[in-house]
Amino acid sequence: MLVAIVDDDRLQAEELAWMVRSSPLLCRISSESSNHVSAVHASGGYSDALPVVGETGGDMSSDGVDVCCFDSLEAFERFCRDGERNVDIVFMDIRFGESAEAEGIAAVARLFPRGSATQVIYVTGYGDCHSKVYATQHVGFLMKPVVQKAVDEAVGEALRRRAESSERPVLVASGGDVRVVLPRNVMWAESHRRLLCIHTRYGDVETYLKLARFAEMLPDRFVHCHQSFLVNLDYVTAWNNDRFVLADGRAIPISQRRRAVAKAAVLAYARTVR
Repeated sequence: MLVAIVDDDRLQAEELAWMVRSSPLLCRISSESSNHVSAVHASGGYSDALPVVGETGGDMSSDGVDVCCFDSLEAFERFCRDGERNVDIVFMDIRFGESAEAEGIAAVARLFPRGSATQVIYVTGYGDCHSKVYATQHVGFLMKPVVQKAVDEAVGEALRRRAESSERPVLVASGGDVRVVLPRNVMWAESHRRLLCIHTRYGDVETYLKLARFAEMLPDRFVHCHQSFLVNLDYVTAWNNDRFVLADGRAIPISQRRRAVAKAAVLAYARTVR
C-alpha cells in the first residue's frame, strides 16, 4: 500500500509521515505482510528522520506500507503520470508557497476524479479552505497542527471507503457498448499500445484505457506486475520472481522492477505455512 504526503513544508510532512506510520490500522497491514512500514522522500538531499529517494527515481520497498513525501505538486503529478505505482491514500496540502490559491484542491480534481479508488485527505492551516474541498472527492479534512487521533480516524475512514469502492462494478466502453465488468470476474488484463484487453471468466473485453487507470479502480488483490500486465490473485495457482501461473496454466510475467510489489501483494493476500 502506498500513502503519499504532498506538502512543501518538509518538517511538517515528515512529522505527518511518522503519525501515518504509527497509525494502528496501517501497522496491522504491514504486520500481515512483512512487519515493514517504510518511508521515502521525493526530493533531493538527506534527512535524519526518513530515508530519501530522489525525484529521478529510486527503489521504494513495498513489503507492507510505503509512506512517500513529495515537496511539490509538480513532483507528485509526475509520479502519478508515470503510473509506476498507484497511490492508495494521499494527504494533500491545499496551499503551496506564498500562493493564496487552493492549488492542492485543483490538483486533486485533475488527478483523482470522482470514482477514483485513491482516497484523499486534505491537510491545511487555513480554515477558509474548508468549504472549497467539497468540489472534489475526499474522505477527510485535517487542520494543522495535526494530532495522532485525527490521523488515525482519517486513515480508518480512507481504508473503509477504499475497500467499499473497489468492489463495485467498472463500466467499460467497448465496441459501441458500455460493458459492466465485475472485479471478481476479471482474471487478468494486458495492454498493447492504447488498447486494453480485459480477460474475464466470460470472455474478453477490449477498450481504450490505460492499464494503470484500470488498476486504480480494482481491489488490492489485483497486482500490476508488469508494465503491460495486471493479474487477479484469486486466479493464481503458483508464482516465482518471474511469473504468475493462473488456474488455466497461463503464465503472466513479472518485471524485475515490480518484483517487490508483486511479492508484497502475495504476502498480504495469502496466509503462509512455515
